[in-house]
Amino acid sequence: MTFKTKAKIKENAVGYGFIAPLLLYFVVFQLAPMIIALVMSFTDYSLAHLYDYSFVGFDNYIELFTNSVKYPRFWSSLGTTMLFIVITVPVNIILTLIVSALLNSKIKGEKFFKTVFYIPSVTVGVAVMVMWKQMLAPDGLINQMIGTRVDFLNSESTALAVIALMSVWGGLGYNVLIMLSAIKNIDPSLYEAAQIDGAGVVARFVHITVPSVMPTVFFFIVTGLIGGFQVGEQMLIIYGDTTTVQSVYTYVYGLYYTMRRECDYATASAMSYFLFAIILVLTLVQFRVQNMGEQRDKSEKRGKRSRKLNKGGAANG
Repeated sequence: MTFKTKAKIKENAVGYGFIAPLLLYFVVFQLAPMIIALVMSFTDYSLAHLYDYSFVGFDNYIELFTNSVKYPRFWSSLGTTMLFIVITVPVNIILTLIVSALLNSKIKGEKFFKTVFYIPSVTVGVAVMVMWKQMLAPDGLINQMIGTRVDFLNSESTALAVIALMSVWGGLGYNVLIMLSAIKNIDPSLYEAAQIDGAGVVARFVHITVPSVMPTVFFFIVTGLIGGFQVGEQMLIIYGDTTTVQSVYTYVYGLYYTMRRECDYATASAMSYFLFAIILVLTLVQFRVQNMGEQRDKSEKRGKRSRKLNKGGAANG
């Protein structure tokens, strides 16, 4: 064995030693539970069958999809989750673009505003939810400011929208920092050329800023969908493990209810893997659409380049 080989082995051993704790954590606390949950989803494991459970194949999945008597809120909870996504993802992207563009316009106190927007992102989620719960109570700060006594969090017409806006507010700072970095990487000469051509602030924003940051927008769409389908923590903090407000009964909230209140661990595992399948399919579709868009843009650029070359050749001829 040569000296270089021994040195390479030693170097690799040191590297593996550094990642070993994180790898062990991943295997024990993430990979192993995922495998256990997958196996459990094909059994009838529950509080009533802790030791005498048996394999039932796809029965749990079939029951979820077809038995509306046993699981009356399964499909409606999925619809509620999608409605939450429809509210949060577009609002989040629009606000992020606007705030980032304003912060990039060389306003005074840019660092101060960055800090103010980022504070909710580093604040403990439970504390934020408790704060909003108190502010939105019938005798809370918001009702006192507008002179009403509306129970925002317990009204079927306002509860989901309010929680969605709370989620947007909580993640806005983190998204603004990422978007602001993307905007600052845009070539300033593009704005200068557009300004010389007479383009106003809005036109420069629409025709230069937005197209240039589309990869970042795509990132927000993907992460927004994934996070939206997993929403449930806010409901658990505000309402506990059960609620009479049907409009906030999201998919993950129902999954938690099935596991903790009904102690039906096998069905809860099946619900979690059905959610995994939904997120996986939607993410793959989004990446496919993104790749198609990039290929189309590349084809258009090649076409423009070839037309310019043809014109140049014709002029020389």
